[in-house]
Amino acid sequence: MDKAIAVHISFLEQQLSVLRKELTEEGRTRVERDRIESEISAAELALVYYRKALQLEQQLTTQL
Repeated sequence: MDKAIAVHISFLEQQLSVLRKELTEEGRTRVERDRIESEISAAELALVYYRKALQLEQQLTTQL
């Protein structure tokens, strides 16, 4: 299970990198920047949960 979680974490980290790059591109409207910032916030929040899930998974497997 931890490999699946690690894959999700990796994907989200890559997505964050892309979104942050998009945010710095010139010519973006306020609406576009707001959308990108919202996606960044959602991805960062998801990362917190996935990392916590991975940590919990690792703790549970070491206890067995």
